[in-house]
Amino acid sequence: MTRLVFISDVHVGSNYAIFPEGFRNPEDGSLIDLNVYQKQLLKFWESLASKLAPADIIVLLGDLIEGQQMKEKFGTLKLQNIQHQADAFVHLFSSSWKWRKLYVIRGTDYHVATLGMHAEEYIARRLGAEKIDADKYSAYDLKLEVDGVTIHAAHHVGYSRVPHYRFTPLAREMWLARLFDDYFGKIDILARGHVHYFLYAQIENILRAFTCPSWQLPTPHQRKHSVFGSNASIGLVEVEIMNDDIRVQAHLATGLKPRAIKVNFDNESHSGERA
Repeated sequence: MTRLVFISDVHVGSNYAIFPEGFRNPEDGSLIDLNVYQKQLLKFWESLASKLAPADIIVLLGDLIEGQQMKEKFGTLKLQNIQHQADAFVHLFSSSWKWRKLYVIRGTDYHVATLGMHAEEYIARRLGAEKIDADKYSAYDLKLEVDGVTIHAAHHVGYSRVPHYRFTPLAREMWLARLFDDYFGKIDILARGHVHYFLYAQIENILRAFTCPSWQLPTPHQRKHSVFGSNASIGLVEVEIMNDDIRVQAHLATGLKPRAIKVNFDNESHSGERA
């Protein structure tokens, strides 16, 4: 049996995403505190690493850091320096997970690329990822052959805030893979990230596809487009290949939900000032 773990959209550096405990800002050496949700995310992350590691293969599906996040005027960043965010991801990942083979997929340039530097190439080299092409250790898409099973991994796939349309982009990707298999070769599993929610689709025993959960809760930028359509799946996807059998399982967090503020009139002030 070969176990693969797919991790996507970690967005380290965001106040709304997982962050390692004990990390110090390289600028001044100050300890960076975690908020209550980051502590919950980290606890779940560590529980999965303890359960699933060592993995035979880990595929990091992109958007591993948050980047500059200019759409939110830098106001939701735990760290603003992109290299420091990448160092924080390396600290988070290497202190929790163990693996035999590691592959890194590049995510959205908005998050992970800046002039003269691609953060995920830097991360791949720091973590000792497998070389993919020439002197490159990360790629925008990747085809792996594992125990006779062909897996195609990439970050991007179409997104929808309407639940019953969410399968459409993934199904389109599956049928295109079948339509152009004379060029791409036969694909058995499609792995995608980007959308921050988990979906799984299967065409008989011919082709399987999934979108990977994320490690970031909805941000203000996401919520302003749609509050109810921005809820994310938190977790990762495990794939087990056993002879002719393939098992795909999502490990998803529960309990990370919006809280309600309880209105209490017991201490009401009639003067219009707070008691």
